[in-house]
Amino acid sequence: MGIADDFMSSFFEQYPQAQSGKLSMEELNSLLAEYQQKINSKPLADFDGLSPEQMTALLYAPLAPGALLRLSKGIDDYVDQVPIFKLSELLLTEIKNAGTLKLTTKGNLPVHVCKLLYNQELIKWEYMEFNKKIQEEEIPYLWPLKQCLLDEGIVKKRNNTLSLTKYGEKLMEGPKAARFIKLLTYFTGRFHWGNFYGLEDGGKCGNLGWAYSLVLLAKYGSKSNTAGFYSLKWIRAFEKELWDAQQKDNTTKACDSHHRAYQVRFFDCFANWFGVVSIEYTRDYRLPLSHRMKITKSALFDHLFEVTKS
Repeated sequence: MGIADDFMSSFFEQYPQAQSGKLSMEELNSLLAEYQQKINSKPLADFDGLSPEQMTALLYAPLAPGALLRLSKGIDDYVDQVPIFKLSELLLTEIKNAGTLKLTTKGNLPVHVCKLLYNQELIKWEYMEFNKKIQEEEIPYLWPLKQCLLDEGIVKKRNNTLSLTKYGEKLMEGPKAARFIKLLTYFTGRFHWGNFYGLEDGGKCGNLGWAYSLVLLAKYGSKSNTAGFYSLKWIRAFEKELWDAQQKDNTTKACDSHHRAYQVRFFDCFANWFGVVSIEYTRDYRLPLSHRMKITKSALFDHLFEVTKS
C-alpha cells in the first residue's frame, strides 16, 4: 500500500460513516480536513514528540513570530558574547579602518588580520593544538566568515582588496542585532554545510532541521550528552532508511558517516561558533566517534533563543 492508501484506510477506520454513501461531497471534504488536522497536530516519536505541523514550521519558518523557536528579546545585550559575531565585528572594523584591506596573492586575509582574530581565542576546535600556521586556510572559521561578508554584500572584493560597500557602511551604523541576524541567516540558509564536512549529501546532514536541533538542545542540553545522542535523533527524523538499518543491527556502523558529519557540521562548527554549546572532547579511541564529544547547552543559548514548551 502507498501513502495515499494508508491515509484513506486509516481515515475510514476513524470515520466509517464516510463509506456509507450518505454524505455529501462537502461533508466528506470537511471530515477529510478534520482528520488531516488531527494527523498534523499529533505528536510523533520520530520527531521527539513534536507534531508534523511543528516540524514543518521549524523547517520552513524558523524564528517566525509566535514560532516554537524564536529569538529572545533583548539579544542586543548578548550578541557581543557570540564568538563568530565578535570576530565579524573585528574584521569589519579592520576593513573599515584600512579603507581597502589588501589580500594575499592567493586572495586570502593577510596574516596580521588572521592573527588578530585567532588570538582572541574565541573559537576552539578539536586538534587545534596541532595547528602550526595562522593563516586563512588553516583556521576553520576564517574563510566562511570572509565569504559571508562577501556573499551578503557587506564587503566587496576589487583588485585583490576588501572594502566596505555602501550597504555595509549603513549596516554597521545600525543595531548589532541586525548584523547578528545576518550572520545567523547566512550560516543556516545560504552557506553550504558541505564546506564544514565533506559527506556527499549536498550539505543536508545537520543543516536540514537546524532549528529542530536547537529545540533538542533546549530540551536536553542542561545535561551532558554525546553528539551521537543528538545525531541519532536527527537521523530518526530525516533519514528513515538509515534509522531502520540502525535499528536492525543495533549498532552505529550504518550511521557512522552521518554521525561524524552532524557532529562536525552542527556542533563543531555552527553551534560552537555561535557559542550556544559547551564541548568536551575525549581521546578515548575505544569509543565510537559519536561518543567522543560531550555536549551541554551554554548559558548564552537562553539569552539568544526561546523555545515554547509544546
